[in-house]
Amino acid sequence: MQRFLSIFIMIIIIVLLGMQFLSLYYNKTFTKKEIDALFEPITSKYGIKIIFEVGDDFFSPLTNPPIPAGPNRKSTVVPIRHRLLSKYPQVLMTALDKYPVKVITNSLNAIHFAGEIDQFGFKYGGSYDPFRRIIFLVNDGGQTDDLAESVFHHEFSSILLNRHTFFINPWEAVNPKEFKYLYETYGNFKNLPNSIALKGKGSEEDYMDGFLDDYSRTDFENDYNAYSAMIFTYPEKFKKIMNQYPRVRKKFLIWLEFYQKIDPIFTEKYLFGNNE
Repeated sequence: MQRFLSIFIMIIIIVLLGMQFLSLYYNKTFTKKEIDALFEPITSKYGIKIIFEVGDDFFSPLTNPPIPAGPNRKSTVVPIRHRLLSKYPQVLMTALDKYPVKVITNSLNAIHFAGEIDQFGFKYGGSYDPFRRIIFLVNDGGQTDDLAESVFHHEFSSILLNRHTFFINPWEAVNPKEFKYLYETYGNFKNLPNSIALKGKGSEEDYMDGFLDDYSRTDFENDYNAYSAMIFTYPEKFKKIMNQYPRVRKKFLIWLEFYQKIDPIFTEKYLFGNNE
């Protein structure tokens, strides 16, 4: 009995020490100088400011912007853990390398990081400010590197959408007859009935209708964002879907025409390689 008790106590001690070690690892802090050094290859190449401290310049200065402009000053923001932040230089280099340098430098001034952004009960997965040309990336530790990259492409595509002319009618003409985006009916995400549960995943029905996931059915911008996110993050997956579902292919060609006006480098060969 005594031996059993000793082993039990030893296990408890090991578990507690392990939990303490993990806590120290995940909550490790870095100096601003150390973080700046990690992001230096990005800031020097693209001139992008990296903001991870929550100060006055983190929030939108606009009270009632005509379009989304990032979190307002009444939002609750939890700073991102430094250990998570330290993973982003590689994630961002992977994402940024998919665009010509001038596309980034002409369209993006800064990236703001947070562990959580809560605005009146709505929790952001990411956001953007087209006026200041800022992307907000939110990560509480639940994202893979691929998902983190996908969020960047999603938000950056909105920046591009607000800086260049996109003709919506041809895009919406691809949608099924009589289809209406959910926000046209209910106004915004908060007003959606409980019966509408958006999981952010695509189904065969979605693909047949020209959508990449169920969240794309909310409005045109989210629909368009999903194309940018998947094309740049998961090109092989997108190509397979596009080759099987005609409506996805039609929307892709409209998307491609828009991106080619931004820079002619964006071709099918550039995006998907030689094997079309």
